[in-house]
Parts: sequence; structure tokens; C-alpha cells
Amino acid sequence: MGPITAISTVLCKTFTYSGRASRSEYWWYYLACFILAFICLTVDSFAVLKLVALHGDEALLHAKPFAFTTLWALVATAPAFLSVTVRRLHDAGFSGFWTLLNFVPLGALVLVILHMLPSRGSTTVHGTPAAGPKTSANGRPLTVDAHKRAMQGYALLYDTDKTPTPEMQAARKAEISDYYRNNVLKAAPSA
Repeated sequence: MGPITAISTVLCKTFTYSGRASRSEYWWYYLACFILAFICLTVDSFAVLKLVALHGDEALLHAKPFAFTTLWALVATAPAFLSVTVRRLHDAGFSGFWTLLNFVPLGALVLVILHMLPSRGSTTVHGTPAAGPKTSANGRPLTVDAHKRAMQGYALLYDTDKTPTPEMQAARKAEISDYYRNNVLKAAPSA
């Protein structure tokens, strides 16, 4: 999941605490919040420096908490961040109540480790994996062999500028003949 998709998914699911969120969904939103907080803190540090220059030692008395952009950014991003945190914990196989570790000393560090854990591959109480099961176009589970065959097909595209040798042409004709005999003629109804 790319950054734009991840962030828009998190914002659309701001008040959804059920379900699962993939690692990429969580970490892209985390990075966006971190960058926003850094920008807001930079802007607020200039505001504090201006207050100190104007009022000296009494600068804190003249400071208005709602004049700082960091507080507004925190209020704006907190609901979505809380919901994606709970859904990420669900995806890793934990209860959303583990979020309460934020109120325990060093609990935030434990939560960071829990957020790094891979998704549970199986369906749980919280739903199917956030990445979804890998399926083919017809809805069947995608096997390793199918993926390998698809990659071999892509590899043929790189060989289009090469002239085939007589051995390659003979092998290809034999392969087509075998396929025709086994799949086409075999499937034809006999009269």
C-alpha cells in the first residue's frame, strides 16, 4: 500500500475501531503525523522565541495554549491515529486494549515493537488479513506455481528482440503440439 492510499484509508476509517490495518497503512500515517508535528513544532518554536523577545521572563504568562499549531495538529490527528493503532494491533493478533500501554512507563516502546510485528495470515475475530488473501482473477487462491509461471511469461517479453535458434523453434513447436494434443484434442467430444 502506497503512502497516499494508506493515509486516505486511515482518514476514511477515523472512527472505525474494528477490523485490521496493515503495517504499511499504520507506518505511512505515522510518518505523515511525524512530519506534520515536526513542521508545527518548528512554527511554534519561532512563536515562543518571539514571545520571549517581547516579554522576557514573563513570556509564559502571555502564552496562549490554543495559539500554538502543535496542539491543533494533535487534536486533528489523534482520533485517526488511535483507530489505526487499535486496528494495527488487531492485525498483529492482539486486543486493542494494548493501546493502554501508552500510560505505563516504557509502554510506548512495547507498542512500537507490537506494531512492527507481521500480520496474522489467518482469519481471526477481527476479520481477514489487512493485505487480503492472494487470489487470481477467477477468485482461486494464488499458488506459488501460478506466480512463477506469470513471471516466466514476463521474462519472455525481454527476449523479443533475440532471433530464435532452430533448436528453440523446434522446442516451441513440440510444446505447442503437446499442448494441442493434450488439451484441445482431448477435450473434443468423440462421435
